[in-house]
Amino acid sequence: MRLFRISSSTPEAAGPRPAPQTPAPSRPPDNAAYLRRYLKTLLFLTLLGGVLLAPYTWWWLYESGDVAVERAVAEQARGGFALFGSGVSQDFVDYKLRLYAAVRPDVAAVGSSRVMQFRAACFRRPFLNMGGVAGNLAALRSTLDAMLRVHRPQAVILGLDFWWFMPQWEARPFDEAPPTSGSYNYGFESLKKPWSWLLDGKISLTELAAPLLGPFGRGFRAGRYGVMAQQTDDGFGPDGSWYYTAEITGQKRPFDYQFSDTLSQVRHGIKAFYRAGKNQDAPSPEHLDALAEIRCRLRARGIQTFVFIAPLSERVLTAMREHQEAYPHLFALREALLARGIDALDFTDPRSFASGDCEFIDGFHGGEVAYARVLRAMADHWPALLSYVNMERLNAVIRDWQGHALTPDERLTSLPETDFMHFGCPKRQP
Repeated sequence: MRLFRISSSTPEAAGPRPAPQTPAPSRPPDNAAYLRRYLKTLLFLTLLGGVLLAPYTWWWLYESGDVAVERAVAEQARGGFALFGSGVSQDFVDYKLRLYAAVRPDVAAVGSSRVMQFRAACFRRPFLNMGGVAGNLAALRSTLDAMLRVHRPQAVILGLDFWWFMPQWEARPFDEAPPTSGSYNYGFESLKKPWSWLLDGKISLTELAAPLLGPFGRGFRAGRYGVMAQQTDDGFGPDGSWYYTAEITGQKRPFDYQFSDTLSQVRHGIKAFYRAGKNQDAPSPEHLDALAEIRCRLRARGIQTFVFIAPLSERVLTAMREHQEAYPHLFALREALLARGIDALDFTDPRSFASGDCEFIDGFHGGEVAYARVLRAMADHWPALLSYVNMERLNAVIRDWQGHALTPDERLTSLPETDFMHFGCPKRQP
């Protein structure tokens, strides 16, 4: 079969060649249609990713313990040494109130984060540390009211921050304030957290895959609830006290390294170290009255109330004394409280209870040993506190671990305390 016909005729014989045709101009792309296709594709991929990733992310948060307030409280209330250190939320008042309702302690320490180093081991009666629930006097009142609706303790230890007595910190101390924002009601925003942590380098791919690696022994640890507790043993213990494990054991650089951040606040007179004006009435009479009213509420319920002014580090206190006239709400606070009938012990200067910077976590947070000293001094001053306090334990902690911010506990970590501030503090091994 012939596929081609070969002509013998010349080009001229074949007739004139048709003129080449000019190609029709191409139509410009429809940008609107392209954009629609792109957005539809992006939406589809997003929905697909959400369908696939959202359940895994929720599973990850559940397995890590970051959305496990109820499980953490249940294990802690049973007496197990479990830590709760959530990376999802730092508004932990809801957690503390749940723990309080489960433990129903005889003694509670209440205040800001500066009371969170009282440990249950230093008490002979059921104790719970409610530190961190009060950033001002209004929050202190509302949280105490929430506690008393659930259970009435026999004794309350109130730790005061001097900046509470400045209108610049809190304008209206008698206002009603909710004790918690309920931020442990996790929602869609929580599902973003593990991925943002991964992008920021806060967790690794191995940690993100931990739920899948559990059968191989590389999953999440039991007794640790939340990414901070999982990673570095930072978190709240079963007594509600906080463990600053990562910084103290040298796993990470302290945020307030050599108290530089706190000293900067003092130098510039900002945040908690705001300076009083020359004609300002400080401590504020209204704020003093607010504390007196809170104390009366407790005493009217038959609750023994012990009040103290929380300590500062030596370096920070020295820096403040250079501007002493600007801080009457600190240096005149105890006398102002006494004038209202409130016997508050002033532990502002750590040297007054034989402590020092080696026992501090940062510029204005004393460590566990410093607060053991505070508690012993309180028991020496108020005999009524002796029936609650384990003096043998206090004396042993102070004798054996002076100069430390943390007493060793194998249930917490096997890592020893380091000279994490590089102040030349001698640290002994357990």
